[in-house]
Amino acid sequence: MILSNIFKKVAKELGIPEDEVSNAYSFYFRFIRDKIKELPLDKDLTEEEFKSLKTDFNISGLGKFRCTYKRYRGIKKYLKRKYEESKKD
Repeated sequence: MILSNIFKKVAKELGIPEDEVSNAYSFYFRFIRDKIKELPLDKDLTEEEFKSLKTDFNISGLGKFRCTYKRYRGIKKYLKRKYEESKKD
């Protein structure tokens, strides 16, 4: 479903202006983005350190967004390899 259609549907169901619905969704996703940016993912974390972080976000109607330690390590290895390749060029 297109996001603007979701805003219209929610606005109609709640009887509030569409721009207020849009702002509410924007604040919600901005909050999640900001929380993810606060995570010290640029450091080389141990599994214990990683598990102590808040890396799961449950969004009603969409599901749970999560990052596992295995995925974190895979992304770190990928970025390191890309960095090394860019230094060779």
